[in-house]
Amino acid sequence: MRAFLLSLAVAGISAASASAEPTQAPIQFPDLEFAGEQGGSVRLSDLKGNVVLLNVWATWCGPCKKELPIVQKMYDVYSDRNFVVVSVNVDADRRRVAPFLKQFNISLPVYYASPEDAGPLTATGIPSTFILGPDRSLVDRAVGYSPEWEERWKKVVEKYLKNRK
Repeated sequence: MRAFLLSLAVAGISAASASAEPTQAPIQFPDLEFAGEQGGSVRLSDLKGNVVLLNVWATWCGPCKKELPIVQKMYDVYSDRNFVVVSVNVDADRRRVAPFLKQFNISLPVYYASPEDAGPLTATGIPSTFILGPDRSLVDRAVGYSPEWEERWKKVVEKYLKNRK
């Protein structure tokens, strides 16, 4: 049932998420909740007022191995401001995550979603990255990996952090 509700909530986002261009007309992103590694969780509505980079990935995903270091860099540069990274792993076997993070020197807090529950977020592929404005509006999204997205994401994040002051 939870997967069905999630799919209804995200259907509109996933259907159009193949675009590599920033979203033109921001839409409200669903208020999703993800389980944390130590048993806690994060709910997107609890992050209101922050710019959020939501990155969905898996250890078996080749493009994720290239993109996750960029997500880490974004976290390192902006996390002292009103910027939060929600890194969501969708591996069926979570035991693979810790060695993967160590191998790629990733220290982001990691949250989890089952592959079934994350289906609507990853319908067009992974990694799937969504940037949410302080009001939880979807302001940018990307599927797959491209080296030029790092600069694009910096511009989007800086714009929304600047507008927040």
